[in-house]
Amino acid sequence: MKDTNSDGEEKAVHHTNTVNDEDEGDDVPPLPAPLSPRPSRTLFHRRPYLTEQDVEDPDPLHAPPPSFAQSEFETIIRRQRNNQPHTLKIPNIPTRFPNLDNLWEFAGWGSTSYVELTPQDLELASRRLAEKPILLDALRASSIAGNGMYGSVFYAFPAVAVAAGIFSPLALLVACLILFLFRPILRELGSAIRMNGAIYSYLLQCSGKTMGLVGAAAIFLDGVATASVSAATASAYLSGEFGGVLSGIKESAVALGILALLAMVGLFNLRGSSTLAASFTTIHLATMTILMVAAAVTWARHGSETLKANWELRPQGSSAVAKSIFYGICIAFLGVTGFETLPTYIENIKPASYPVTLDICIYTVISLNAPLMLLVYAILPTSDILSGGNILSLLAERVAGKWLRTLVVVDCMLVIGGGGVLLGMIAMSSMLQQLARDRVIPSAFFQTLPTGGAHWSIMLFFIIAVLLYASSGFNLSTISSVFAVTFPTVLLLYSVSAILLKFDRHRLPRNYQANFGGTVFAFITMVVVLAGNIIPTPKILGLFLAYFIVVLGTLVGLRSRVKLARIAMWLYDQNPVLQRWKWTKGWESGIVRWMVRLQKRPVCLWVKGDDIYNLVEAILYVRKNEMTSRIIFLHAYENALDIPSEMEANSRILDEAFPGITIDLIFLKGKFNPTLVEAVSEKLEVPKSQMFMNTMGSSHGFDLSDYGGVRVANL
Repeated sequence: MKDTNSDGEEKAVHHTNTVNDEDEGDDVPPLPAPLSPRPSRTLFHRRPYLTEQDVEDPDPLHAPPPSFAQSEFETIIRRQRNNQPHTLKIPNIPTRFPNLDNLWEFAGWGSTSYVELTPQDLELASRRLAEKPILLDALRASSIAGNGMYGSVFYAFPAVAVAAGIFSPLALLVACLILFLFRPILRELGSAIRMNGAIYSYLLQCSGKTMGLVGAAAIFLDGVATASVSAATASAYLSGEFGGVLSGIKESAVALGILALLAMVGLFNLRGSSTLAASFTTIHLATMTILMVAAAVTWARHGSETLKANWELRPQGSSAVAKSIFYGICIAFLGVTGFETLPTYIENIKPASYPVTLDICIYTVISLNAPLMLLVYAILPTSDILSGGNILSLLAERVAGKWLRTLVVVDCMLVIGGGGVLLGMIAMSSMLQQLARDRVIPSAFFQTLPTGGAHWSIMLFFIIAVLLYASSGFNLSTISSVFAVTFPTVLLLYSVSAILLKFDRHRLPRNYQANFGGTVFAFITMVVVLAGNIIPTPKILGLFLAYFIVVLGTLVGLRSRVKLARIAMWLYDQNPVLQRWKWTKGWESGIVRWMVRLQKRPVCLWVKGDDIYNLVEAILYVRKNEMTSRIIFLHAYENALDIPSEMEANSRILDEAFPGITIDLIFLKGKFNPTLVEAVSEKLEVPKSQMFMNTMGSSHGFDLSDYGGVRVANL
């Protein structure tokens, strides 16, 4: 029947839910039976059919929604009309490229399928998961970070002495004690998200790729600065001891040689790096023990006259004393660098050994830094301490003679020139491999040599370390000032990660939780430490930001390759000259091929229910964070009757709603667990780093780390 609207135009009115007697002879397809519809979530009562009065006098305020069967029928009819196989989803919308073909903007229609996993698939997956790499115990794990922490006495002591004077031992002690604020933070983060990459992985899982790249840039800069400062310090120490012998060789050349040597070691023996680091740490702690015992004996023999004389040179007035101690504590944080690198290789540490590793690092540096600095002021006059010489080698010669001074210099070359550079290289290589796994940077950085060395990562590390050192004018003071900001920034981001974990991923299983008040206090403490390092020399903030922005901009640019290609395509479209010029004619084809290649790899979303809001949120998360034009919904079921009734219908709707993304739906028979995820990853050839799921609850039975890199997309 026909009706007339207010403008006099006729409009059709369809009787959809009632079939009258006079219609019985027509070819009207019967309505399909409802497929186990879920109970309505609305608070209003729904009438199951339309009455004659509803049709003759429709009231939009009181008209009931269509029945489930009617909706299914109309959806099927629309799919038969629009969703034709092997065609693109081309909506009727304006294009940004009026002069070029824009079919590349649209993806194909998705599909629904069932994938059968054989018992052999699951058995092979279970075997792969059972193949565990050799994990480090607490002593070997702590030795890698310990080379940076324990060896920092060589470059931290002179800076702390200038800032705090006689109060340097107190400043170093407080700086070490502040690490206790971050011990519970690192334990909780490591328990909930046991993944290499440190704050990059933490921020990636708790927020998204943008915040993750901020963390990656900080770790990147921290690792390179650690290596550069270590090599430059070792070179300066060597030059100070053998200046006459090395008079024809610049300190910068020695530092570059150290970086090159350690890069070669990493290329050909990275698997043995933990053993090498442990040997450096053992030699260093033994040397420092000998030095401290000899200094204590000398102090006992000669009394405290030197210490009293140094005390008389202290700042006068309470405000001057407080200022000296405050700035000393901020600078003393250089004496605990290396602690922040522990989470970069957490997957290589035995889970039960990680808390012990944190304790070993903290208690060892407490027992070393402050007592050794006290012995320095008890033996050496302030004039010698501030003379710019090598403080510890000078102390060694004063208390035991030339042989101990030589031993201290050799120890400095090993623990700083060797262990410190090795620490920065391991931290940066681990982070680069994580970025390659997540498709931020090319997959070549995930490749390794038979020796275990990630050659592209190590070569990039060497190049960036050299560029950083050269851009500072080969000046140890300049690069150390950047380091003084980088290290507190990394610790600051750890506290931010912990806060985001509690807020956005509070349901993630973990066996330890840090106190929220303590986490906030750690955050505030790092803000104060950063301010204390920046205020005396504000220019170091500009230096840090310059390096940080370059690194972050590079990472964001690599992550946004598709967006940059679209901008290039738009610029090409807007310039007819480029389209006609023989040298640039046809460039759009190359740009399109590049974009298609970048986006062709699919991303998988493990979905439990059919709630369309959650599905949309997951799609938006993936579209914001990943370069892909295909999303696969994966649903695991044990009983076919338990499959959500609207899963397929909602998948089709979303497939139509996102014309630039193909949305497939795959049903998998089995229970959702790490073995199933591993088997599906292998069968679909999608790495687990490109799989997403909702946050599991504490009753799930597995930790996030058991899924081997699967990421969390929703709360």
